[in-house]
Amino acid sequence: MDTRPSRNPGPPANPVGDLLRDWRGRRAMSQADLAFDAGISIKHLSFVETGKAAASREILLQLAAALGLSLRDRNALLEAGGFARQYGERDLSAPEIADARRAIDLLLRRHEPFPAIVTDRQWNVIETNRAAMRLMTMLLGPERMRRPLNHMRMFLAPDELRPFVENWPNVAAALLVRARHEAMAAPLDLALQSTWRELLKLPDIAAPKFNERETPGPLCEVRLRKGDIGIGLIGTVLTLGTPQDVTLQELRVEMFMPADVASEATLSALAAQDA
Repeated sequence: MDTRPSRNPGPPANPVGDLLRDWRGRRAMSQADLAFDAGISIKHLSFVETGKAAASREILLQLAAALGLSLRDRNALLEAGGFARQYGERDLSAPEIADARRAIDLLLRRHEPFPAIVTDRQWNVIETNRAAMRLMTMLLGPERMRRPLNHMRMFLAPDELRPFVENWPNVAAALLVRARHEAMAAPLDLALQSTWRELLKLPDIAAPKFNERETPGPLCEVRLRKGDIGIGLIGTVLTLGTPQDVTLQELRVEMFMPADVASEATLSALAAQDA
């Protein structure tokens, strides 16, 4: 007879509760706060978090909405609860999102002669207007434009745009706050987490202190210079309204406006040369 003491199996796995507690902690929300916003009782939320009760699909979606989760994370919460995904994730070439693509393309064209780019959730550049391509080619050369571009790495890496950014410390600080904010908001997105770790390995890059209550600023000024050409840009980030597709929700349209009259004239002159 085996007289060895049996091992303690420990508490049963509770993926839904673990996820809810983690997201609630990141948003500095108490159980009472989340329960009120989700329209359920504190007792029921407590039972769901401890695994004493299983949440229905509807309750999980209510909690996800109250937490402000991305569509990707809402899918993850549903799967943790044993339900199928609610939101699709389509390729940008899919006919179902053709209307959204046309709207984005029109936005890029109408922003000429000022730069605009479209990035995915890992800040990879997936589309640009002619002005953005023209400006980056002038700074980095045509050979560089044949390789994939990453918006964050372009400004943070020493061998990309960084040598041409006169106010690089300010730009780097603003971009890192934004990058960390987005990475910390999506802890289950392994691809995004990997990209974030790669950024932190770049020279002279230090992770900013993270404050969940502090959101990145809506505008960022960039001062570019190459030789006698100086251009000031004010960048802002646009997202699609309320898409029901994971891919569309994660798209970011980065639009840059001239910071002054001289910069506007320079961008217009570059466009005229390219006409």
